[in-house]
Amino acid sequence: MRSLTARAVDAPLDPPLRNSLNTIPRAPLVIAEVQTAEGPAGCAYVFPYTPAALGPTAALVRNIGAGLADRPLAPATLWAELHDGLRILGTEGLVQIALSAIDMALWDALGQAAGQPLCRLLGAAPRPLPIYASLRGWGAAMLAEEAGRAVATLGARAVKFKLGQARLEDDLETVRAVRGAVGDGVDILVDYNQALSRPEAERRGRALQALDVRWLEEPLPVDDDAGLAALRGALHLPVQGGENWWGPRGMARALAAGAVDLCMPDAMKIGGVTGWQQAAALAAAHRVPMSSHIFIEASAQLLPATPTAHLLEHLDIAGPLLRSPLVVREGMAQVPERPGLGLEWDEAALARWRAEV
Repeated sequence: MRSLTARAVDAPLDPPLRNSLNTIPRAPLVIAEVQTAEGPAGCAYVFPYTPAALGPTAALVRNIGAGLADRPLAPATLWAELHDGLRILGTEGLVQIALSAIDMALWDALGQAAGQPLCRLLGAAPRPLPIYASLRGWGAAMLAEEAGRAVATLGARAVKFKLGQARLEDDLETVRAVRGAVGDGVDILVDYNQALSRPEAERRGRALQALDVRWLEEPLPVDDDAGLAALRGALHLPVQGGENWWGPRGMARALAAGAVDLCMPDAMKIGGVTGWQQAAALAAAHRVPMSSHIFIEASAQLLPATPTAHLLEHLDIAGPLLRSPLVVREGMAQVPERPGLGLEWDEAALARWRAEV
């Protein structure tokens, strides 16, 4: 490759993402792009959540990428070199996000060069993937309406939403409202975004499992492995986690502690495609079902090559900026046959929401 560059966009999220902690109204994205002598050859995006992180993330991608000029397209080799070289600084936070952007762009470039979708490079055939609709609203009325729409328009057979209201009864009312909107044939999944204490997580978990909720996501802080393991022992309700693990080592620590029944690494935080492959091997060794967290285009390519693949989270962050967003039909994501990650940017939309960083 000739060089690796980055550009940034800051587009509105419509509707915004809401949870018990905050509201996320915008989608600040950094797009890493591999350039060859012939022009653009591969790209990927990351979502650092806040516009305040756009500039630092883009700068990291550019600065780290500058050292890769004229190197061969060898993502696994470069992944190991970069992680070793940055070990003293540390490879979590924005550093990991930048490294993941670079890794995914390199893999996309390989797919483009081969004329094959990424999943084929990883040894798997594209196949339809079951989704769960990840809802954006907050509160019983808003979530019931959104859940019913997801079932009607996407054919979703599972829906996930945020809980964490001050009173347990308000959380239970929300679950009952969503159940009334989707019927008995749709799985209900809930997410607490690490907001509960250990006693409160057990109290709410017992109440939720009585309502046939199918997973309890991040009830405790992600690094409270002992607390999560104890909670698993107290409940029949499966504990889900993983979107905030930094790299395969973070995942290995949590699995060794028995912190989760189910896992859902995030392509941006786990280390891109190369990190995901390591994570998939860990999940397979522990026989833990593995779902995805956002990044639906990359996840649709990664899950077919994941031995314990479970569900694809359908939360479309980049769709309004793409010419060909991921298609969902009858509750199944249709994995595209386009080369690499299958990203086709709408340049007019990128220009409209371009961020100067």
